[in-house]
Amino acid sequence: MRVLLVTDIHGDVDKLQKILEKEEFDAVLCAGDLSDANEFSDYKSNLNEILEAFDVKDKLIKAVPGNMDPEEVCVRKLMDHRMNLHKKIAAFEAFEAVGFGGGMTPFGTPFEPSGDEVKTAVETLYQRMSSDTRVAVIHQPPKDTELDVVDGDHVGSAEVRELIEEKDFSFVLTGHIHESRGIDRLAGTDIVNPGPVMNGYYAIAEVEDQADIEMKQL
Repeated sequence: MRVLLVTDIHGDVDKLQKILEKEEFDAVLCAGDLSDANEFSDYKSNLNEILEAFDVKDKLIKAVPGNMDPEEVCVRKLMDHRMNLHKKIAAFEAFEAVGFGGGMTPFGTPFEPSGDEVKTAVETLYQRMSSDTRVAVIHQPPKDTELDVVDGDHVGSAEVRELIEEKDFSFVLTGHIHESRGIDRLAGTDIVNPGPVMNGYYAIAEVEDQADIEMKQL
């Protein structure tokens, strides 16, 4: 199963559409920051444009909000489009996915759940997953990896790291830290930040029993 992995769109409809047109895929996972409440005065309108761009492909698409997406507004819109993965499990042909959005920053952005909230919710949902191939979509990256570095400091979540170390995920899709695009490995689990869509970055995962992940860009 060929899965398009995206994150940190930040309302850039043009870049998103170019990626969707360029690639062939069976499904999409998005790790958040679909729009940007600090950038767009009419957040809802821009978010609608993003979700409508996804709708054009008529594929199974699941997403979580990022820290720049107000939780209640974003989740409601995702639910309207049958795309919500935040605090939910979704069944795909080759795997099950669980998701949690938002991320901590020093800036007081719209959606900043604590690491404990993320870990507790995903642990509870994990117990309900039945597939042998499990995927997590978490906007906030795990601490002390190659995917959480800003100006030389590790700013990820210790609780997300514990979650990944304790649970058996085939891979984890994250985002949030634009500077830390890449793939790392933690406790036998691949963790991928495809890089921000707003900069033309994304990834493709070929998912069977395990996932073969390829980093790509426009």
